Amino acid sequence: MSDENTIPEDDFGGDDILAAELSLGLLSGDALTQAQRRARTDLRFASLVEDWDIHFSTLVETIDPVTPPKGLFTQITAQAYPESAQRIWHKLGILPAFIGAGAAALVLILALQFGNYMQPATPVPSYVAEMVAEDTSIVIAAAYVEDSNTLFVEWQRGDRIADRDVELWLIEDGDAISLGILSNEGVITEVSLPDDLRTRLMGGSFAVTDEPIGGSPEGVATGDLLAIGAITTL
Repeated sequence: MSDENTIPEDDFGGDDILAAELSLGLLSGDALTQAQRRARTDLRFASLVEDWDIHFSTLVETIDPVTPPKGLFTQITAQAYPESAQRIWHKLGILPAFIGAGAAALVLILALQFGNYMQPATPVPSYVAEMVAEDTSIVIAAAYVEDSNTLFVEWQRGDRIADRDVELWLIEDGDAISLGILSNEGVITEVSLPDDLRTRLMGGSFAVTDEPIGGSPEGVATGDLLAIGAITTL
């Protein structure tokens, strides 16, 4: 192509269309296999594919990046895999209506996203909690998978305070034990619990507080309580 930002008008057909479809990932099955083979052996066709790659990449560069809203993955999962979701709930033996919506969504995400490599079977959380602010402006879900000793925590609703961190706490028998800082990247935070805390989950609660960057410098909560929720079994 003489101008990589202009879709060619001459000879726009046949191989050119095929190269464009391969570049965009629109081919499948035998058509994809044959096109990929041609791109490896036919220099002219490979050049067309490369030109289209360059052309499409320049179009992407003109698009301003947009931060996806929190909870988007949950919505996509629910819409894209409704039947899979039902099968997973059935396999886990869990009725989502009996646990908070946020915790139910997180359990489903874990089953879909981590089930392939965490362990041979679908991971079944032993405990869940849904931390909710008094005015429901903040919702944070947590699920503890005992087999991998991993606590998964997802910030699902609410705005974070700029230049501050959110610290997670286990509240049990009057004690508040720090479990670390929640990720600021809008992803699921994974926490490995010390052995002595595993037996203290039942009957306790998870809570989050607003703290200075890096967490509470004193080992005790110093900021406002943002949300709290009781830990329950599935």
